[in-house]
Order: sequence, then C-alpha cells, then structure tokens
Amino acid sequence: MCQYPLFETLAIIDGKIQNIEFHQQRLDYAMKNYFHSNQAVTFLSKFAIPTQFQQGLVRCRLDYNASDFEVNFYPYNSKKIQTFQCIYTQDLDYQFKYADRQKLDNLKNSNCDEIIIINNGFISDCTIGNLLFLKENQWYCSNHYLLKGTQLSSLISQQKVQLIEIKCEDIFGFEKIMMINALNPFDENRTVLISKDTIKI
Repeated sequence: MCQYPLFETLAIIDGKIQNIEFHQQRLDYAMKNYFHSNQAVTFLSKFAIPTQFQQGLVRCRLDYNASDFEVNFYPYNSKKIQTFQCIYTQDLDYQFKYADRQKLDNLKNSNCDEIIIINNGFISDCTIGNLLFLKENQWYCSNHYLLKGTQLSSLISQQKVQLIEIKCEDIFGFEKIMMINALNPFDENRTVLISKDTIKI
C-alpha cells in the first residue's frame, strides 16, 4: 500500500495558501471517511513555505496518510485547453483525491487537450479538475462530479455556480465550457466555445 494514499494540490500566491478553508474541509472529510479517524487534521498549519516559493503562483503537493504528510513545491505553468474528447465510464470512483491516478490517466487516449468523463451517462469531471458550463449568463457544474474541487466549493459558496444534472446529450445546449482546479480559478479568458470542433462526442 502507498505510504501516502491521498494528496492535496494547493495554490500558493505570494506565500499564502489559497482557499485554505475548503482544503481543510476536504482533509477533514478524508480523515473521517477514508481513514476512519476522528483526529484533528493540522497538516496545513505544520509546514513552512520555503523563501524561494513565496513569490508569485506556486504549486504545492501535500501527500498524506492518517498521521503523517510530505510536501513538495513547484513552479506552475498552466495548461492551455482548447479541445475535449468525451470518454464514457461506468461506476468510476474518485471521491477522494487518490495519489494513484492510474484509472484517470488511462482514460486519456485521444489527441484532444483534455477529456470530459461521462460517468453512468452523466457529465462528471475532466482528469485535472471540475468543468463549468455557461448558458444564458449563468454558470453550471454537474452535480455528478467525481471530486468536489476547492475552486468549485468556493464558487458555490459565492453563488457564482449552480449544481445541476447534466447528461451527455445536454452538452451542446450550453455555450461555453471552463476547467477549474486549485491552480486555475474562474477566469473568463480560459473559456472554450462549445462546438463540434472543440468537443468530440
């Protein structure tokens, strides 16, 4: 078994962890429901950010188990996503942020930049984050997401995104799509117009 079966990806801007309260919520949830432990999770307050990573946007990976953790810091360059391929799965489970991502990585077998995972007939996520869909000036996310990301939690709390049921056949009823994750917050400049050229069914 992996020493650290779960992990968190943290965005650090100028030495400050972003959306820390939502990362804490997810750590607490994992501790209770994955590790079956009631101990308090204090990982986020136990590590120092090295001086060389206290400027600009930095990616931090926090690998952990029920009692210990390991952190690594990296410069971050965003991935440009312009095309998606729909991939169909049944009963895919990623309710925790597993360190073993083989199930997700094995799904990527197309020439598109990213995939849209259609799980049991419903839109869920892509391999690196949640997906938002725009219709008539309102942003939506599927309530069949695989993993509730910290950016999604933040947007829902601000009432900027609504959770709804989105089936595969509903995709072309939306105008735009946007991927969000810890390091890629809501940004209109990253939207992709939905068409048969940008999304392969």
